[in-house]
Amino acid sequence: MDRVVLHYRPGSALRLSALLQQTQRLLEPMALRPPPAFRPWFPRGSAHRRPIRPAKPPPRIGPAGGALTETPPGPTDRTQDSPGRVQPAAPGTGPGTEREVPVVRRSWSVSRQSGVQLQSRMSLSRRLHRLVSLHRLHLRQRAKWVITQQNCSDLEEVSGCRGRCVRRAGLPTCNAHIQRERAEIWVFCDVLHCEQVGRHLKDELRLAGRIHLAVHRLGNIFSM
Repeated sequence: MDRVVLHYRPGSALRLSALLQQTQRLLEPMALRPPPAFRPWFPRGSAHRRPIRPAKPPPRIGPAGGALTETPPGPTDRTQDSPGRVQPAAPGTGPGTEREVPVVRRSWSVSRQSGVQLQSRMSLSRRLHRLVSLHRLHLRQRAKWVITQQNCSDLEEVSGCRGRCVRRAGLPTCNAHIQRERAEIWVFCDVLHCEQVGRHLKDELRLAGRIHLAVHRLGNIFSM
């Protein structure tokens, strides 16, 4: 051990010296064990090739929508051109050019499942059941209803009514937020309850036209 901390009550110096001597006598029988030397679990000289290393470089997250893009191939993966051939420069890659990353602002409105539940209807319509089977969707997979300005005159007013509607009706596994930069309202729910949520939104919010149901990586698959 490198250090011993002794806690004592303040008093005379004679009592402190007696405590120090008593502590030394108690520590004398204890063996001093130096810490073992560090031994790396990987062999020496292998800093350039670690035993655990991913086979592929990590994907890059694009600025638009957070989409995953493949990492461009390295110099060894590119086809070598004949000498003397000049390749045209890609747009936006010249000196002095900077890529502007758009700032996406989002406002969330999340509600918990409370209050009186809507009438439970576990069965899906034939049309939606056919689409679920075609795309092999899970019934607990998240989907979203997209409300645009074509469905209402004022998105902000509908957004406030939508929040009160969700809290009052207790839509199952439902949460929503407004995308002001896209002028859209996204209402998320499970595929199992999407028709129930869609009918309730159209009736309570008095939406005009058709609202579309979108699924990740598939886009719009259903409308109502």
